[in-house]
Amino acid sequence: MEFEDVIRGRRSIRRFKPEPVPQGLIQEILDEARWSPSWANTQAWSVYVVTGETLKRLRSVSKAPNASEASGGPDFRMPREWPPHLAARTKQLFDLRSAAGPGSTPAPGTTSLTDFYGAPCVLFFAVERGLASDYVLFDSGLIVQSVCLAAHDKGLGTCIMAMAVRDPDRLRELLPQAAEKQFIIGVALGYPDQEAPVNRFERPRAPFEELVIWAG
Repeated sequence: MEFEDVIRGRRSIRRFKPEPVPQGLIQEILDEARWSPSWANTQAWSVYVVTGETLKRLRSVSKAPNASEASGGPDFRMPREWPPHLAARTKQLFDLRSAAGPGSTPAPGTTSLTDFYGAPCVLFFAVERGLASDYVLFDSGLIVQSVCLAAHDKGLGTCIMAMAVRDPDRLRELLPQAAEKQFIIGVALGYPDQEAPVNRFERPRAPFEELVIWAG
């Protein structure tokens, strides 16, 4: 795939096929993404690849009654309010999703966010406790972007999900070598259901002139 097509074609996938992703393919994606830049080459990130029975257990506890109330909250603050001109973009996106029609709602037997949109694999990005959050968050964003682009290039889809790490204590219980980790973000990974309208509606972008400020 041409690089421009990878950049423009990647999108958030909100309905996946149940078909599992081969472990070798996941390894290829992560092996490419590990070349992402980081502060002074610290490469402070860790990536947990969650599939199979562990993912089933995670889905189960996420759907449990009062699961969100039991959570102590995410390791890193998540924004709740945006200035009106930015919040308007979010509303526009939600309106377009709603207008997509049948198939833009969760698949049968799923509950959308807590089911990770039916993805057969979820990647969790984490760092050690005590690191400078400003830098590790930025660096983690770089490798997450690399993962999403590499996945799209190989015919897979992704959805970056803050919800996936809303209960990091549960993740520390379920995942190996995670006791001293802080969880930044989760990424659902799998084969997109290309027929689902929720994966096909147009995604708007701000005009180029609004993004770029020339000085010189």
